[in-house]
Formats: sequence, structure tokens, C-alpha cells
Amino acid sequence: MTATGGDPTLGEGHVALVTGSTSGIGAETAHNLAATGATVLVHGRDRAAGEALLAELPGDDHAFYAADYTDFDEVGALADAVLADFDRLDCLVNNAGTWQGDRRLVAVPGIDEEVDLTFAVNHLATFLLTHRLADRLAATGQRRAEEANGGEAADDTDPARVVTVSSDLHRRAELDLDGVRGPDGPSGVTAYGHSKLANVLFTYELARRLPASVTANCCHPGVSPSTGLSRNGSLVAGLGWKAFGLVGRLTGMVDTAAESAETQTYLASSPAVTGVTGEYFDDREAVRSAEASYDRDAQRALWGASVEWLGLDGHEVVGAGSESAPEA
Repeated sequence: MTATGGDPTLGEGHVALVTGSTSGIGAETAHNLAATGATVLVHGRDRAAGEALLAELPGDDHAFYAADYTDFDEVGALADAVLADFDRLDCLVNNAGTWQGDRRLVAVPGIDEEVDLTFAVNHLATFLLTHRLADRLAATGQRRAEEANGGEAADDTDPARVVTVSSDLHRRAELDLDGVRGPDGPSGVTAYGHSKLANVLFTYELARRLPASVTANCCHPGVSPSTGLSRNGSLVAGLGWKAFGLVGRLTGMVDTAAESAETQTYLASSPAVTGVTGEYFDDREAVRSAEASYDRDAQRALWGASVEWLGLDGHEVVGAGSESAPEA
């Protein structure tokens, strides 16, 4: 397990959900969090792979949940199942993602026009799942404070955590909500970088909206072609990614899946980041993200579009109605 900078804040009796965790970086993260003694909820599309990973994890009571992130009904069902099966959620690691070599579209419930699959999976599904689990995370954060202080809430205890995996490729993007709708728009690295910028914008807005009992941070996981990121893309994209991995390993330009899992493990379980929220991390250090990610108008626009496109009630999303909620 990667070093956390002290005794991990997760342990026996705690619950962590890691999306996209049947292989690659997600599987390494699941191993790391299971090593703390926490119950790990593994998510993926392949039940056989999920069951195989459960058999490898240290400890008991881990669980697998199947959901296709291109189907928002399945994402909602994932949230419902977790809420039904567990009365707490100490950490949500939004790791699931995809890289598509070709432009592909998926339907969204809130508008008639289809949207880019990369954006739908990497951002919209993440937004929806986090929204559906936010109340449970907040309640767990309060519960953690009471557990640490003999039933009395305190300000110096460790909140629940949301960790969203972005990428330094977000630095190549500017928010373009028109560009993700319909057949005419970017694909490949451009679409991927745009979706990763959305992850950062989302994290910053989420951190403002969440109560003090939950923190939200995002990170660059490094460059790891060993992940299954491009498995749904075109043959050319997949072969190119594998070739880059072969060259990268020879030149030291890429990370192993285990190395790439270090920062999100750190954000999920290290006492060193207790109370830290609304930050972007690289190699376990808070660093400044792209200037485009600090655009408050862009953060609000993305949030509003996400609520609309997912068909959500804007009065029920995270932070709505609270005194600290930012203007949408």
C-alpha cells in the first residue's frame, strides 16, 4: 500500500466506493483502501472481473456493483443499491472513465440532443452518482465526527471525502458545452482533455456546495497506459496507446498502475489532507490547475448544464437551499 503520511483515516467499519475499479488504476486503489481495513465497494461493467478482484482483496465484506456508465438509469441504480446496502459512505473515489478514438454519442434524459460519450461517461455519470450519494456522504461525515469524539460533533475530525480522478490533459482544454452536443465535435485526446477539465470545474464547484462534513478534491493520476482507459475506443487509438506504453516504459515516461493509484489513495485516506477541499493534486502535492478551471462562470455553467441534461431538479442538487450554496 502507498504511504499516506500517517495512520490512514479509513479503517474497519468504514466504507469506500471506487468506481471503475475492476482493473488498472481503480483496482490498485481498491487494493490500497482494502488494506486499511475498510469495506471496499468495487464497481465496473464486467461481473466476472469484479468478482475476481473481490477474491483478491484483503479483508471481508467487500462488494461488487455492475453499472454501465453510458446508461444513466444504471448509474442511478448503482447509487440506489449502495444506499440500500450500506448505512454509511466514508469515501467516494470517482475513477471510472473512458477514452474514445472516434466520436460516439449517447442519449441523456434532460434534452433531446445526444452528447459525446466521453463527456457523458467521464463527467455526467460522475456528476449524477456524486449527486445521488451526497447526502449519505454528508451524514457519514457527521457520524465520523461523533464517533471520534464520544458522540459529540467536533470541527477537527476527518470529514467524508470525494476524490475525482482528472488528468493533466485538462490543461489543453477550454469549456465548450456546445461542442459536446450532437455529431459535430471533437474526439480522441481533445474530447478526453475537455472531459477532464469538466472534472476539475465540477470539483471546485462541488467543494463550495458541500457541507463541512465532506471534502472534494481531484487529481492527476500520472500517465499509465496499463489502464483499460482506451478499451472502448477505436482499434487505432487502442494500438497507439499500447505503443506509447511500450516506449514509455523503456524511457521512464509512464507510470505503472500502482504508481498512478498513489495520489487518489492519498486523497482518500491520508490524515495529511484532512479538511483540505477544492484542490487539484499531482504526485500527492496540491498544485495549481489550468487557469480555465478557476473560471467561476464556467463552473456555474457546467453545473447548470449538468443538472439540465441529467433531468435533475435544481432545487434538490448538492448545496441547493443552503446559506452557503453559491449562485447557480
